[in-house]
Amino acid sequence: MAHPSSWRLTRKVVFIIDTNQVINERQLSWLASSIVTSGGILTLQNELIRINQMDAWFSYLISILYVFLIAGFFSFMTKLYPSKNIFEISKCILGRWGGTCVNLLILFHFWQIVVRDISSVSRFSSTLLLQVTPLEILILLNCLLLIYFGKTSVEVIARVNDLFYPLFVVTTIIMPLLLSNEFFLRLTTPVLTMPIQNLTASSILTIGSAGDIFILGAFLHMLSNSNHVRSAIRHGSLLGFFLLTLLLFVIIAVLGPKMPANFSYPSYNLVQTIHVTDFLDRLDLVMLMIWYPTVASKIIAIYMALLIGISSLFNERNYPMINKPIALLIALSTCLSFKSTTELLAFSNFSSPVIVLAYQPFIMILLVAFGYRKQQKDPTAFPDSSGGTQVKKDPKQNSGKLSQRLTYTQWLWGGNFALAICVAFVLLGLMLGEKSAMIGMICAVGFGTCLLLANLFTYMELTKLKQADSSN
Repeated sequence: MAHPSSWRLTRKVVFIIDTNQVINERQLSWLASSIVTSGGILTLQNELIRINQMDAWFSYLISILYVFLIAGFFSFMTKLYPSKNIFEISKCILGRWGGTCVNLLILFHFWQIVVRDISSVSRFSSTLLLQVTPLEILILLNCLLLIYFGKTSVEVIARVNDLFYPLFVVTTIIMPLLLSNEFFLRLTTPVLTMPIQNLTASSILTIGSAGDIFILGAFLHMLSNSNHVRSAIRHGSLLGFFLLTLLLFVIIAVLGPKMPANFSYPSYNLVQTIHVTDFLDRLDLVMLMIWYPTVASKIIAIYMALLIGISSLFNERNYPMINKPIALLIALSTCLSFKSTTELLAFSNFSSPVIVLAYQPFIMILLVAFGYRKQQKDPTAFPDSSGGTQVKKDPKQNSGKLSQRLTYTQWLWGGNFALAICVAFVLLGLMLGEKSAMIGMICAVGFGTCLLLANLFTYMELTKLKQADSSN
């Protein structure tokens, strides 16, 4: 019989997480896209349509520029401190106490995002699907899911997201085809005739969901190449915003600019209008089977970022040891946070942009300024300031397809240029759209075309990096 002292030793065994976790640029890109789209499916769309009516689908342009700014910030941080996440980087730059204060501020926002999203999913299910099930049970089920994945690594949820998110992309892209018999394009006109203050207000609201992309800073240690970090976030977030823009356009073209403003979940009401045949008239259940894993992947990713951040306060990366207490704390705080769905939607739609703009620009400016100053004082303290993999020019790229002739830098600036043209089309439409409906229509078509081209350019930007890695 084993001695009782050995029993005590077995009780002290905890999960040990692999400190050398690695995700590739494609997985980071899918995660970025999932974070962006999951924040815009269940909230905000009704407010955007209420404020900006038929021009609501232009509201994500400023958010795209903001996410591109975050991508550049993460790239610079990875260049200075490879193999470190944003929590460890802040301590390296600002010192122990200054970095801890910044990390606590970031963790407070991450905790708010997890509580908000779990409450959103639970109340959505309680309102439309499981009316009899107590809300507390739905919240607990989501927290049990967090506990299950909290014992694993980020690699696991990245692979799960790889399985489900492409299905979400496909179902969103074919939505116009499924609703082609319900389209009435006259509902989307006149284009770009709303006052510029309406577009500005709706664009500021979308920054709340765009700020969720900041959680990817907790995973910077899994990619040591700054170019990969920047390009993956750029392409993934742009794809997510393109899908949200397409979804908003379809909502307006099918349901009009007035009615969806009174719905709590316009996307779900849009799916309910799909009637391919008499046999396929309940595709909303199929769509929900694809939507829920996508939203769940975002919640789990944010929860893991929260665990990584809390463990970094103790200079550890072994976060499974705090998994269950943090998950139960989140369950309790979610149950006590919001009294009704209206209160939850008000917080998600109007408080999130204020919180994001109140601290994220300040932290980015602070870390960039002090990090750059520290690099200038002691360049030898930064082992990899070159930016990672150098994309070499292939001597054969002067011949062949256009995609082979253009370099990584050219694709990168091509995406920036396409996005700048999108901004120019919107500004031109706002100035001349009221005078000429034709000019407004041309600007709207140009905006959509350039947004699609920007997606293509950022995809080729990421592809060039993969080719450079395979050739090295």
